[in-house]
Amino acid sequence: MEISNNLCGNATRKVALLITKASDLGMDISGYGYADENPSSGAVYLYLEAYPFTLFIDLGSDEIKAQWVDPSSDDEEIISAEGESLYALQEWADDLFTKAEQRDCA
Repeated sequence: MEISNNLCGNATRKVALLITKASDLGMDISGYGYADENPSSGAVYLYLEAYPFTLFIDLGSDEIKAQWVDPSSDDEEIISAEGESLYALQEWADDLFTKAEQRDCA
């Protein structure tokens, strides 16, 4: 996993929170992925290729959320990751993917 070199102090703190959450969930952070700040929204995110969702924290908040993006339409779904297990987050994202596939095949 790579961490952007262009993070300000608060964004660096949020990346640390995201990495801690990923570790607490049991996510493997040794594979391909990156942590960075979205310059448009100010959100700080942790993308790990091995997982069907991205962890992020919005600007002005410390709440960790999970985002799933539909690969065919770029529609986004977001839930709070607080209190969720890795299994629950993966099931949530997998269910969304299955529904998107069924919609695309209809």
